[in-house]
Amino acid sequence: MRLALFALVSPALAAALLTAGAAAAQDPSTDGEYRAALTRMLVETTQGVCPADVMADSLLEACEGQITQMAPALQSLGGISSMVLVSAEGEGAAKVERYEVTYDAGPTLVWFIGDRGADGRFSSAGTGR
Repeated sequence: MRLALFALVSPALAAALLTAGAAAAQDPSTDGEYRAALTRMLVETTQGVCPADVMADSLLEACEGQITQMAPALQSLGGISSMVLVSAEGEGAAKVERYEVTYDAGPTLVWFIGDRGADGRFSSAGTGR
């Protein structure tokens, strides 16, 4: 079982969520199945909102506990320049996808999203692993 990994422990890691960005037509073979959900999660968090319809309760609770620190840190990164699928591991509800996300301010971070429940919400998302 995975923990709710929106638990970003420092402003530098918190700064890694996304601002504005990407999301045209999605091809699961090159863009991943969860790209749109991760993009939305990151964009909304940057705006100070934890999207309850995308985050499972445990992830939502972790996000809400950190939103006042995360949003300003994420805003400092600027928009998303690119988002590239790095890997997809596991199957079904245990599937986890990793993306390289490059920001307008320059940094590139690897983000993951996974553990999708039957309701379509995710219980793990974060950076740094």
